[in-house]
Amino acid sequence: MKSDCKLLVLDVDGTLIGRGAYPSESVTKAVLAAQEKGVAVALGTGRASEACYHLLRHLRLDGLHIFFDGAAIVDWPSNDIVSLRALPPRATERIITLAREYDLFLEIYAHDFYFIEKDNELAENQRQKLQLDPLVTNLQSLVGRVTVVKAQLLAATADEKVKADQVTEQMNGYCKMAWSLDPSNGIYFGNAINSSASKGNALRDLVDYLGFTLNDTLAIGDSFNDLGIFEIAGTTVAMGHAPDSLKQLANWVAPTVQEDGVAAAIEKFILSG
Repeated sequence: MKSDCKLLVLDVDGTLIGRGAYPSESVTKAVLAAQEKGVAVALGTGRASEACYHLLRHLRLDGLHIFFDGAAIVDWPSNDIVSLRALPPRATERIITLAREYDLFLEIYAHDFYFIEKDNELAENQRQKLQLDPLVTNLQSLVGRVTVVKAQLLAATADEKVKADQVTEQMNGYCKMAWSLDPSNGIYFGNAINSSASKGNALRDLVDYLGFTLNDTLAIGDSFNDLGIFEIAGTTVAMGHAPDSLKQLANWVAPTVQEDGVAAAIEKFILSG
């Protein structure tokens, strides 16, 4: 089965990469081969742009990409911001207060920096995964002083996820909370972003900038924050470990990230025939 794909949009965690910081050799070769066929490749991820620099270099992904769960579109390698929907200061202040109250690990992201208040095991896990060092500071000191693009809660245990769900309820009316699960470590990530931001809205802007249509797109993802893209992309592929809600929207279900599902999808929809 081959699609008329002109733009391949790839989620990162749980899709492009599993354990470790880089995609497997098989996935790397498949992404490079897709580009050689003339297909544009864009990341569509909840990650900050700076947390993907090593991937953009590794895969030679010059061009526009969706970061921060759709809150920003950024050009690589210029690092120019094409569009940005900042997190309102009142939402930033609120989630910092709640993270402290519920004793949850929180990261605050600007375009080029990210900040933490607690340096612990979760912080070290993020250092290894993102290939970045955070700035450790009083997070409340950033409110109104730094343009925040997203705040990210991490929940590594069942108890923390219950607390995180309570925080999500209390953030209603302040911003949008977009959740995803990293299957490589079982950690839930909750992105607090501008209420108008989503991967789906960002994809609409992206195809306009590139001169494509939504029907030209092939999107591959694995979690709840990919639902917006799956509702509008021309062709969609869910990873084998994705939730049923995403699989139901998919044109095809690929193998899991551990089984190089992205490589299988690229072969099926772009390279075959």
